[in-house]
Amino acid sequence: MKRTIIAVSLCLLAAPAYAVDWSLNSTLTENVEVNSNPYLRALVAGAFDSYSDIAANAIAKTPDSKFTFDGDVNYRKYWGPGADGAPTESLGGSTKLHYETYGKNTEDREYLDADWTRQSTAFALLGQLGIVTNSRGFLDTTTVGGGIDRSLTHLDTVSLSAHSTYTSFDPGGGGTPFIDTDGAASWRHHVSSIATASVSSDVEELNFDNSLNTAITILRENLGLDASITPLLSFSGTAGVAHTQTEHGSPAISLQPTSTSGSGSFSDTAFITNMVLTYKMFPDTTVSINGLRTIAPSVVGSLIQTTSVGTNLAYTVNPRENLSFGLSDSQTTSSGTTAQYLSASVAYGYSPTREWNAQLSYRYLHRFSESGIASSGVLIDPVTGLLVPTASGLGPADSHSIMLVVSRSVSVLPDGY
Repeated sequence: MKRTIIAVSLCLLAAPAYAVDWSLNSTLTENVEVNSNPYLRALVAGAFDSYSDIAANAIAKTPDSKFTFDGDVNYRKYWGPGADGAPTESLGGSTKLHYETYGKNTEDREYLDADWTRQSTAFALLGQLGIVTNSRGFLDTTTVGGGIDRSLTHLDTVSLSAHSTYTSFDPGGGGTPFIDTDGAASWRHHVSSIATASVSSDVEELNFDNSLNTAITILRENLGLDASITPLLSFSGTAGVAHTQTEHGSPAISLQPTSTSGSGSFSDTAFITNMVLTYKMFPDTTVSINGLRTIAPSVVGSLIQTTSVGTNLAYTVNPRENLSFGLSDSQTTSSGTTAQYLSASVAYGYSPTREWNAQLSYRYLHRFSESGIASSGVLIDPVTGLLVPTASGLGPADSHSIMLVVSRSVSVLPDGY
């Protein structure tokens, strides 16, 4: 990680100083929430949630390159009876570096990335799997990678990329470290003035630092289409298949139900898609319908399948005010456990100045009764298959939340310096 950061910095410094344009911006965000049941427990109890984030963004541009730095530090705290018996504090942060070079055509470029993120293990599991655990410590991820985009003709573009992420735990006994390496290739072709077709292939390999040397391979093949059907109606989507292969692992790491048998080989093939249909029904009103089905590793490495459908309506009241309404139904499957959620929300946004933004929202969330091993109040370790007690069962539950988000963005160094 340090070597990559040094290399990226040297690439930037190699450019003539007089040719570099700088910009520096910072954003302070404060989020407060009152939730009737933040952990979706069977016994309803409310809690107050506060989330603070300080972020910074720096960009340095030359005629043929750009360097971007993003960093943030965040803190979250829960109070109230609804937080009893569960993790209540989380301190985290991230650093992201991006360097790219390009010619007269910005579609032709090469780029390098280096990221580091730290978050609470318990909050990471809660946010992605919806499971309350008594896990302690932090989950760290370090990512390096890069890619290349090339325009073969005025109609055809190809892209190649590769990234590798190392996930570790602090303290070391908090989980099983693993390396996630991903390589992708895609081709886009402008079929007409209103449509672009694409083909993509993605190979992802996960290797776990455990006694079994567990390995997972995910192969994704997709066909895509972006089309402006009319000036008011547009479509963007991909559809394909994902094939997963697990070697020297427990069924707990796959999408299959838990088994008491020993380690072995497991495979599965499933349909995946990501589609959005957008309709601008009025100049100030936009409606979108989306559908998603993905298979990817969770924050701790176990495979997770997510399926969701939803709709959203966005209404611009005036240049300073906006309204949005959302409705979604989602289902997640991981380690033999399936959970389904129904969500409805309404939000009002107000921007009194260019620097200040505020949003007040209400959300209703319902979790249906889960099926699988987790419904008995345990979580499956993604590699060993061992059962870890959770802080509550996973039966049906509801929550109502009112959230206020206020942010202020400051341009410390305007673009062009």
